[in-house]
Amino acid sequence: MPKYANTKKMIMETTLALFSRLGYEGTSIRNIAGEVGVRESAIYNHFKSKEDILKAIVNEFKASAAGTNLLNEELLDELDNPHIFMKNFSAKLIEQWNSDKERKFFRLLVMEQFREVEGINLSVTEYFNETRAVWEMIFGQMIKHKFIKRYDPKLLAEEFIAPLYFMRMENLVGKHNIKIEKIMKSVNKHIDFFWSAIDIN
Repeated sequence: MPKYANTKKMIMETTLALFSRLGYEGTSIRNIAGEVGVRESAIYNHFKSKEDILKAIVNEFKASAAGTNLLNEELLDELDNPHIFMKNFSAKLIEQWNSDKERKFFRLLVMEQFREVEGINLSVTEYFNETRAVWEMIFGQMIKHKFIKRYDPKLLAEEFIAPLYFMRMENLVGKHNIKIEKIMKSVNKHIDFFWSAIDIN
């Protein structure tokens, strides 16, 4: 990777770490430059402003917010066995949410809830809605193929992912040494309970 791209990536990663620790208002370009180890002018070679860095960070995480990046062919093949699919997709989501960068980004969202910066709305709700849209589509397909009972797919999506987001808020914000196996045990219990309510058999 060229040095220019490396520096830009380093600026974004450092800024995310600072935002998640100090908040948006508590972080300055001077802080960022000091942490990266460059002059302030070097930051402006890559970004016009602090707001511009925030936009780049938000855009990067929008791609992974709903987990669509995890829906590979192998996982989609499991849709014929919806109960297993739900467990495997949820496991991949939790694994992604448990990454250091995702933890920092979600902490930033929680800290800056409802802040709007140049049209960017930092809201957990917005990311919840993106995840809900994906699961609404998944449950719609399950109903279409008569794998599950006929319920409103949007309601199913909300009922299914709300506990997952609660577990995320409780366990996957900031720096915790919680074991992922413990979270997955709770996730699988939730899925089994949910499945027993929607299973068509």
